[in-house]
Amino acid sequence: MPPWAVPPADRETTLHLVAAHPDGQRVAWQRLTVKVMTYYGANIAEAAATVGWTGPLLRRLAFEELPPAGEMLRFEVAWQLDVTPAHQVWIQPQELPPPQRAWAEAALKPAVTPWFQPKWAAQTLAWLDAELSEQGLSRAGPPKTRKHWQISALWEVPTVTGRVFLKAVPTFFDREVEWTPLLSRELRGAAPSVLAADRERGLLLLGDRGDPPEQPDLVRVMTHLAQVQQASLGLPLGTLRDRGPEFILLWLERLLSDDLLLVGQEGGFTPAEAERLRATHPALVAALERLAHSPIPRTVGHGDLHNGNLLEQDGQLTFLDWSDICRTHPFLDANPAYFAPWGSAADQAALAQAQDAYLAQWQAYAPPDELLRLFANALQVGELFRALGYVDGIQAHVADKTEWHDAHLDHLRKLLP
Repeated sequence: MPPWAVPPADRETTLHLVAAHPDGQRVAWQRLTVKVMTYYGANIAEAAATVGWTGPLLRRLAFEELPPAGEMLRFEVAWQLDVTPAHQVWIQPQELPPPQRAWAEAALKPAVTPWFQPKWAAQTLAWLDAELSEQGLSRAGPPKTRKHWQISALWEVPTVTGRVFLKAVPTFFDREVEWTPLLSRELRGAAPSVLAADRERGLLLLGDRGDPPEQPDLVRVMTHLAQVQQASLGLPLGTLRDRGPEFILLWLERLLSDDLLLVGQEGGFTPAEAERLRATHPALVAALERLAHSPIPRTVGHGDLHNGNLLEQDGQLTFLDWSDICRTHPFLDANPAYFAPWGSAADQAALAQAQDAYLAQWQAYAPPDELLRLFANALQVGELFRALGYVDGIQAHVADKTEWHDAHLDHLRKLLP
């Protein structure tokens, strides 16, 4: 489990709230201590309201892990809000010590991400209310932020008949807005119901399909995944990006390069680790080529399947967050270990049962022994598939690359012998 995802009882965060003056030259500052999670933007508006700051989130300016205090994890975070607080002292960035000076300077610069910009929240709220009205619904209160970061914004919206969700994605993920309605309509349990979609704005209004299960039944999950994948064979998959084993082969040399392994950089591979990983190159090529020539048909690919992208309601499972949707070899997308809750290790017997249940759905395509071999290959090179979701899918597009520059390394480290 990443440190910033540790439950609130085990953390303490120094939260800095920053507001930019309309003159674009000065900022206001407020500091408080909270026990809630703050990385994704959830809980920030509620904490800010306790000191009289009420307004939409703009952007996270900083997030740093501090030395722990005993068993308590400690963090420092700065968030900018779209407010003009009364009775505040307005100061210029040069009057602040580092790193606060850098945060203030960033707050005064124009933002690229739409939901980091003033007016976006008000405009999106107007769109939301209009679309709810089209459905005969109305809000029962203000939206609650669930996520607010470079790759998406997510609101939980109370209505008179229950909650719905509004999701915003950047232009490089607009395929999610295009495909989620089709997946929801055509493949049972592939995606939540779509009440409205606006590709130009990058907005989806989604029905409620429950919450991530605390202890998912891995056999059920993997059986459901195989059924969704096979049902997708009737969709126009040829219009999707191809992210199969051939695509990974084209990237393999670069993925194993010093540049992408961040050799010698903080948090990167050591030279010795890089050489150990590159020694696996022949085995990785062989595994990818076996998958490329396997009899298993290419299906819809999710690209980021894990327990956080799985919902359960009344016994029904549903996947969500199809930002990385592609056409691929289904086994690359099917590692049951990723459905174990963060911070826990799935029981090996449970993983084996989930694997058997998944492969049982594919017996029409190959003998059991061949399926087992192919699945073992896919578990290995599937980490390359997931790493490319960051390298090829996010890092080249986000404005602040520091947040994502090493996100792919966790997957590549799993390939170390």
